[in-house]
Amino acid sequence: MALFPGPDSPAYRAWSAAADVVILNVLTLAGCLPVVTAGASLTACARVAGEMAADGDPAVVTTWWRSFRLNLSQSLTWWLPVLVLVTLGGWEYLVLAGSSPEGQHGTVSGALSGVVLAGGVLLAAVLIWLVALVAFFDAPLMRHLSNAVRLAVGRLGITALALAITVAPVAAFRGCRLRGPRCSSTVLIGPAFQAYLIALLQRSTMTALGAPVPAPRGG
Repeated sequence: MALFPGPDSPAYRAWSAAADVVILNVLTLAGCLPVVTAGASLTACARVAGEMAADGDPAVVTTWWRSFRLNLSQSLTWWLPVLVLVTLGGWEYLVLAGSSPEGQHGTVSGALSGVVLAGGVLLAAVLIWLVALVAFFDAPLMRHLSNAVRLAVGRLGITALALAITVAPVAAFRGCRLRGPRCSSTVLIGPAFQAYLIALLQRSTMTALGAPVPAPRGG
């Protein structure tokens, strides 16, 4: 019996995939640090995660960097407006949530907070598909945006599950008071693991749309 599992064994593939997710996560977090490049970083993450979900074996660093570099310019055209909307929406939600709950003013503030929150959910639903489309297809931004809206509505079940995956860590971290475990888990898996799970949900749709088949590593 061999001391270590062979490269074709399920155990080896599982460990290899886990290592790839950790590497991908570190790259993605590093790419998000300048903030303005976060769109390109998330797109590159979606590209690598999508290839992994499609049973490919991408060279993580090379694939991530190629996608980041190719999509950097276009990503600025959608990420910067999204960043502004998220910042304004978050600020407005905090202001409204901190308003006095008494009387009619509190009712109006609660209603407006709900509207802001609903807007954030709709924005996230579209972004879930937009990032994947930008990662795999070469098209004008408005076409990507139009297709992302259609997919967010037309694949509502997938969109809802993807949204749940997106917000689950936030809810889990809020319930955890230990800062160390939160930081270590973010660095180790963080958005890359979420992107991989979302890519698994989107795999059949992306294949039907004609997403490129990933080449084997070294191929």
